Amino acid sequence: MIRLRAHQRYLYKRRKAAGRGMPSMGLLALFAPLVMLVATSCVGLAALGMAYFADAQLHFTPPEQAIAARGGGARIYDRHGTLLYEFLDNGYGYQTPVKLDHVSPLIQQATIAAEDADFYDNPGINIRGLVRAGFENLRPGDSFMAGSGGSSITQQLVKQIYFTPKEREERTISRKMKEAALAIELTNRYPKDQILEWYLNEIPYGGLFMGVEAASEGYFGIPATDVNLAQAAFLAGLPQSPSEFDPFQHFDAATVRQHEVLDLMARHGVITQDVANFAKLARIELHPKPQPFLAPHFVEYVADYIRRTLGENALMHGGLNVMTTLDLPLNQKANELLEQHIETYEKSANAHNGSVVVIQPATGQILAMVGSRDYFRDDVDGRVNNAIALNSPGSTLKPFTYATAFMQGWGPDWPIVDTPIKYRQADGTDFVPRNPDGKSHGVIPLRIALGNSFNIPAFKTILWVGVPNMVATAKAMGITTLDRDLGPAVTLGGSDVKLLDMVYGYSTFANDGIMAGMPTTQSLPPGNRKLDPIPVLAVTNRAGEVLLNNTQPHYEVAMEAQYAYMVTDILSNDENRQITYGRGSSLNIPGWRVAAKTGTSEPYVNSHAIGDTWTFGYTPDIAVGVWVGNSDNSPMVNIFSTTIAGSTWHDVMVAALAGKQPRDFVKPDGIIKATVCVPSGIAVKPGISCPSVTSTFAAEALARQNDTWWGGQDAGVRISNVSLVPAAITGWKRYLADEYLRSYGPRTPPRETAASTGPPDAVAPGPPSNAHGQGGPRRRRGR
Repeated sequence: MIRLRAHQRYLYKRRKAAGRGMPSMGLLALFAPLVMLVATSCVGLAALGMAYFADAQLHFTPPEQAIAARGGGARIYDRHGTLLYEFLDNGYGYQTPVKLDHVSPLIQQATIAAEDADFYDNPGINIRGLVRAGFENLRPGDSFMAGSGGSSITQQLVKQIYFTPKEREERTISRKMKEAALAIELTNRYPKDQILEWYLNEIPYGGLFMGVEAASEGYFGIPATDVNLAQAAFLAGLPQSPSEFDPFQHFDAATVRQHEVLDLMARHGVITQDVANFAKLARIELHPKPQPFLAPHFVEYVADYIRRTLGENALMHGGLNVMTTLDLPLNQKANELLEQHIETYEKSANAHNGSVVVIQPATGQILAMVGSRDYFRDDVDGRVNNAIALNSPGSTLKPFTYATAFMQGWGPDWPIVDTPIKYRQADGTDFVPRNPDGKSHGVIPLRIALGNSFNIPAFKTILWVGVPNMVATAKAMGITTLDRDLGPAVTLGGSDVKLLDMVYGYSTFANDGIMAGMPTTQSLPPGNRKLDPIPVLAVTNRAGEVLLNNTQPHYEVAMEAQYAYMVTDILSNDENRQITYGRGSSLNIPGWRVAAKTGTSEPYVNSHAIGDTWTFGYTPDIAVGVWVGNSDNSPMVNIFSTTIAGSTWHDVMVAALAGKQPRDFVKPDGIIKATVCVPSGIAVKPGISCPSVTSTFAAEALARQNDTWWGGQDAGVRISNVSLVPAAITGWKRYLADEYLRSYGPRTPPRETAASTGPPDAVAPGPPSNAHGQGGPRRRRGR
């Protein structure tokens, strides 16, 4: 029959309530037996013992502080508190601290019976054991300090948390005196239940397990609340000699020790001998619970963040608790959906891998990061985190190009001449972009060009706005891989990007151009973003001190709200994309207004084989991006951006939006309807006659117009005739201005000075890698 030692706790609490703890003179009286023994060996040591008591009182370190300093590997949690991974501190092991009421009473009783039968009655030291140990250890000759320990539970706790591993091995009188003094002081200051809780959490249980919860999970695969009597006795016996009784190495010895513990429980009246004997017959089976390694790519990403901010030592030995932003159920669902869609088309498309990132636009928090379809599959390079690997973006950079055009005075209905263009590259060859459908569409509004992801209009637009301006926009919006010489093919995929950066950029569109996140920990060149997406909410140490706190995001205006909204308004209207995608494609989610953009790269020489497919999309509350490709750079076939990437994106968006109320994008102030001249962009005024377009525009962009403003730039001279192309307009903008006037205005373009009607003598800095045209050699992806 199992009996709790409640009467012992009751008597102890009465003694404490009555003020009969252990005052300083009482401490000396209780310690007298040891002092007497020491005095017989050396009178001077008695004074030393008294000094240790005084020091213990004057310079006492709270256990919480001592425990916090002990270390341990960082424990990484998702936003709901689920353990994702624990880094192993080889000198400490795995630990899962729990409250005493989460430890089975059977373990508590077995531990007390085995280690300190009068734990609830003693002053922190085992008087009888100490006297016995004193006689055994103080005998002269070879047996000096070679006897038994006689340590109470409190003394063992003191030894574990206040002494270094080297000090614990010392068998000296001074160390034992200090241990006893601290044990008594600890008992004076704290309830016995608290001391027992610390002991059960901080004592080693063999193998890699520190504390009873980690040991119960590690040996039996169950929490310490669920053990039976046989298992409780088995665990309680291990701390006496964790190495000698390591169940994985010395199971028989651990079983012998278990039987001893059961007999001790019977001897001290906790159970009957019959119950003890019956428990000995129970078969102990080891069912170790594997240490979790969930969302592995994200865990590694978080680890790198901790290394950059707090250092490697803090990660491996700082005893950190890291609360991340990850929504594990969403991450697992995203991984499941990615796998499902890859499996469907894997053979026909030769597509073997993918990645998914989900970010919350309002906070910049990373809710999901699936780096590959399966981290543990070497055949697909599963350990490569494709969320941060470099891949060719195809058409997905086009929104940044058109946003730059909006800044220069264009609007969603601005006309673009979708006719063939030839561009001379640095190697002397000509690059001719082509549209997804292989056709040219004449003069079309910008919203149709972007919605259908036409390449020729995007290419002409970046030539108009200027590559440096477009790159500056993309960098401000979060794309960190554009600091090199780039040509106009960048808008079609001519520079590798990271999926995480791209989702961050699209999430900033979703948040009206306001970037939310934490101060960047990267060393980025000037012009790049100042914030990073947030992977970690808070980091605390074992004392509960907050070392990092990202719960309140920082904000930067990356783009004025009007420009961000105009991009969003185009990408969220299904009418704008029906030529390429048809009506009701997977880019739509019934009941929600969702902005979406796809991309496909054809980066192989003289081949239309596919290298990468992408889909990005967002609502005001969620931004999702998907990449599909092969980590070994092998080409895919028979695949579109909507085949795997688009289908995965759609289903992940549905999962991420589950339980949320639909919220529409809100049109910001500062967007006005106006009529402007084409191609100058100058607002039509009374008395001005010119080819024109009526559209919505950002009032800010139109307000920048002055007497020298033309085509989004300062022409350097006063504009007296809006139908003329100023001499200051040169290069590709001059060529396109003439093309506008031929296609959209009078048949013979007026000009102030002569200019070539053919393409100007300009070359691209490097070969493009575009979405639907020919590109340069395939580049290896960064890893």
